[in-house]
Amino acid sequence: MNRLAALTLVLYASSAQAQPIGPTPPAPAKQTPKKPAPPKKAPIDPYADPKPGKPTDPYADVAAKPYGPQPDPNAKPTKPVVPAPNPYADPIGSKLDPKAKPAKAARPADPYADPKPDPRAKGKPADPYADPKRVEPVGPTPPKKAPVDPYATSATPAIPSRVGIADVAAVQGLLAVQRLDGWLLFDRDNENPIARRLVAPEGSPTRPWFYLIPARGQPIALVHDAEKRSFEHLAGTKLAYQGYRDYDKQLRAMLKGLRTIAVEYSPKAAVPSVSRVDAGTMEVIRGAGVQVKSSDTLVQYTKAIWGDPGRTAHYIAVHHLVELRKEALAFVTKQIAANIAVSEYDVQQRLVRGMTMRGLAGAPPVVAAGVNTADPYYVPTAAKTAPIRRGDLIVISLAAKADKPEGIYAAQTWVAVADVVVRDDIKKAFETATLARDQALALITDRSRKNRPVTGAEVDQATRAFIKKAGLADKVMHRTGHSIDNDLQGGGADLDDYEVRDTRILTPGTGFTVGPGLYFAGQFGVRTEVSVYLSPNGPDITTPAQDYVEALLAR
Repeated sequence: MNRLAALTLVLYASSAQAQPIGPTPPAPAKQTPKKPAPPKKAPIDPYADPKPGKPTDPYADVAAKPYGPQPDPNAKPTKPVVPAPNPYADPIGSKLDPKAKPAKAARPADPYADPKPDPRAKGKPADPYADPKRVEPVGPTPPKKAPVDPYATSATPAIPSRVGIADVAAVQGLLAVQRLDGWLLFDRDNENPIARRLVAPEGSPTRPWFYLIPARGQPIALVHDAEKRSFEHLAGTKLAYQGYRDYDKQLRAMLKGLRTIAVEYSPKAAVPSVSRVDAGTMEVIRGAGVQVKSSDTLVQYTKAIWGDPGRTAHYIAVHHLVELRKEALAFVTKQIAANIAVSEYDVQQRLVRGMTMRGLAGAPPVVAAGVNTADPYYVPTAAKTAPIRRGDLIVISLAAKADKPEGIYAAQTWVAVADVVVRDDIKKAFETATLARDQALALITDRSRKNRPVTGAEVDQATRAFIKKAGLADKVMHRTGHSIDNDLQGGGADLDDYEVRDTRILTPGTGFTVGPGLYFAGQFGVRTEVSVYLSPNGPDITTPAQDYVEALLAR
């Protein structure tokens, strides 16, 4: 009994030590592991193939048998067919080394890649659109060009165009600038080459005719009734007269309402090349109640400007003149060296034949020898000629154009001696003339660069001022130069303050000669002449400029 009580006390003490102090926490709930959620099913594609791998033909016959031979179910199995060896396979690579490491998988080949890549392209991706024939430059990349401005002004000014009277609007623009009510062109029996050149009547009308281009409205022609057909090509209205009674009446009707008009007239004949209308006709025009002004500026823009076709025609004439001059001097050299007589007229006629063969038109050339060179207006003829002897000074002046309507004259003067050396007095005189020529060209160039106008009179003054400093002012016998266009004496400004005072401005697009000369009476004369085209950038010398007298026998 005692033993039982002691055992009970021992068990009670052991259970008391195991229990914590305080209230007994509730027993934790037994957690049940969660089952993984089943994967969500993808949405069913109503158009998907129920048996992937082979597409199902919805229209196929289920009972139909496939085409072609069918395998026999009772046939014995045959041995598998061994594929034939690949003749292009690598024989070494086909034997695998069991110890070799597996090779890395190669990148797929680019079917568009260059089979021979450019070694200069280091790491640059290939351009599939690049030109295969283009070779990239080696070295530093050049700087990129600035974008082109489509509205920028061209660095090279355009060649000025000639204004034809057929372009009525352009002529009326010139009239507006000049503040003129009209331009009245007049001719009788080819007395006015300017009007004839511009109007270009068909045939050869001999009776008086007028062609008026008003500042507003259409042109009007007044012609004789018998010559109307010569003017049918002209634009505007045609009026006709039969005698002197309706001549004056029709002219007054044509000029009615106009106050100031331009005519080929120069006050006090200051510019003879423009003063073409006779005094009697001027009285009739003024009697109609209009004021008359000179058409000199209008002539420069309509007749004197060459235009691009005229410039080309001029250079053709220049080429022929240079060749003709060389041939003529070579002929003189050959004759003198062989002691064969040769005269000025012989050389001139040889040049005339050469001009004809080359399709040139122009006056007979000047060929002067010895003392005849002292006359600036000497021209040999069959009755008046001189032999060319050894030691003579020879001056050849050529002026011609292509024998076509658009032909523009070219002119050149060349000096030579039929000897081995050049005399000192001739050499000094010619050097002074060439330097005077260069003074004229320098003045025109300087004014063009500064965009300042220069008149023909100013250029002549500069030339003669230089000659005066050389002490040879009394040896000048003509102006420095003259205008050239379709006529040898052109309608533009002349380089003249000697014979007349030409105050007209040298206009870009026109051409002229620069040819100062010095003449020693009874002894000799020298002249250097070049043709010049005045471009918007300055003067262009179109013929060779001679700087030294040519000694023919020194070759």
